[in-house]
Amino acid sequence: MQTIPRRRSRIALMLIGVALIAAACSSSGDDASVRDFSEIQSSDFEFTVDENGVAKMNVSTNIDAACSISYGETDALGTIGTDDDMGGAAHDDHEVILVDAEPGKTYKFRVQGADAEGSIYQSEIASFTLPDAPAGGDTAADEHGTNVAEGASVTDVSSIFSGSWAGENAFDGDMSTEWATKGSGDDAYIVIDLGSARPITGLEFITRTMSDGSATTTQYTVTVDDGDTYGPFTAGDQSDTAFTEVDIVGQVLRFDVAVSTGGNTGAIEIRAFSSTDG
Repeated sequence: MQTIPRRRSRIALMLIGVALIAAACSSSGDDASVRDFSEIQSSDFEFTVDENGVAKMNVSTNIDAACSISYGETDALGTIGTDDDMGGAAHDDHEVILVDAEPGKTYKFRVQGADAEGSIYQSEIASFTLPDAPAGGDTAADEHGTNVAEGASVTDVSSIFSGSWAGENAFDGDMSTEWATKGSGDDAYIVIDLGSARPITGLEFITRTMSDGSATTTQYTVTVDDGDTYGPFTAGDQSDTAFTEVDIVGQVLRFDVAVSTGGNTGAIEIRAFSSTDG
């Protein structure tokens, strides 16, 4: 993910911009106050699918802006994706996760942007076809065993930014969703119940991060059944999930952020591997 510094003095304006972008998603494009996105666009729209099957749209702008994309199978579009920053902070290198977009499928889309002065920019409706995911995909389960944390019950969490950033997102097996706290920083934690005691042979904590470098977890611990605490372990990211071998047995696992860059910490995925399925 990008780590481009943002101008903090513009955050409030950018939050207003995000609301304007959402309204623009349903615009016909005839509004004279809406400007052509090409005025600020400095790279082609790029649509990719990574090795985990996560679809993304990338584009660069020649000014700091907040961006979003509306897309769907018809001109009605219908699905909205926003910059990877949950607050839509301004920057010039934009990455948007295309939730539920399927590799090999063709979609209509329109991209919106808002600058610090509140000006709205909008592209024409066009189309893209997502490429197929790279061969191999996410082989973590094959390499390390069964991820018994996937689908586990979340029993406690330090905080969530909103319902769209719920704790369950870290255990859904989907690299396009995230658990994000509401400013918990190093005090962030999440507790899951595996349903029964399981032998755990490996862990991964795939951190979320913001474009200004905040919300990045670098170390975490795990506490088993309200007893022993293990770690700190190194947290990973989408390019290096930082698999860590462990030898523990337990049913209730509490993951605590030990060291982070502060802010809305959380995780894209948290995995607990077991060599047994039952």
